[in-house]
Amino acid sequence: MRLYLQTIFILFCLLFFTQSIDAQIGIRAKYLSNGIDNGQEKLFQEFNSDVPFGSAYAIGVDYWFRLKDKRIEFLPEVGFGYSQKSIGPEQAITKFAHTVIFFNLNTRIYPMDFGGDCDCPTFSNQSTLIKKGFYFELSPGLALNNSSSNNVWTDSSGDNIELNDTGFISYKIGIGAGLDIGISNLLTINPYAMYNYHFNVDHIAGNIPEEYIPGDTEYGTTQGQLELGVRFAIRFDAKNY
Repeated sequence: MRLYLQTIFILFCLLFFTQSIDAQIGIRAKYLSNGIDNGQEKLFQEFNSDVPFGSAYAIGVDYWFRLKDKRIEFLPEVGFGYSQKSIGPEQAITKFAHTVIFFNLNTRIYPMDFGGDCDCPTFSNQSTLIKKGFYFELSPGLALNNSSSNNVWTDSSGDNIELNDTGFISYKIGIGAGLDIGISNLLTINPYAMYNYHFNVDHIAGNIPEEYIPGDTEYGTTQGQLELGVRFAIRFDAKNY
């Protein structure tokens, strides 16, 4: 499963870079603070005394284009995220890992310059930074997930390892805001914050053996997520400056 996810991610990256030689791309570095459904949280606390995947890190690559006469911009993005955590005493450690390959269709709206003809997202004039650079962003997306746990017991006979592994597809909607900060005509940096709601997220299936869960147990599959990131926008049309 992990090899499958990594292969898809590499193919998407090659496609984006191939299409972006004469255009604009962005590279995003993200810190993600995760919360999970209350039902899943209670199960983790019952069986593991702690909840995994409280935080994660991700990197994404996007391709930029916009409407001709309005400041509405589209930034389809592919990326890779990873989180891990080890809990429990040394004699019985549970190691959790979660990897994700995602596709987001990011859409930006610049409310203070909606009808502007700015040659954005990169610009070097700082006098209109807030007016031209502030935006709201809507981010629907899909993700391929791999969630697993590695349970290690240390006793007189040595190490005993049990591996649980599952893959699932989730989808999400995010809303956020950010600011374009023009460094030069060819480079823009923009910090942003976003809150995501993920659906069909089932960490239980990959991390708690099914036989340990009572048959009548119900839990939800939603996940809230605070996303803090920085995007580096790069232009490849230097001949126009």
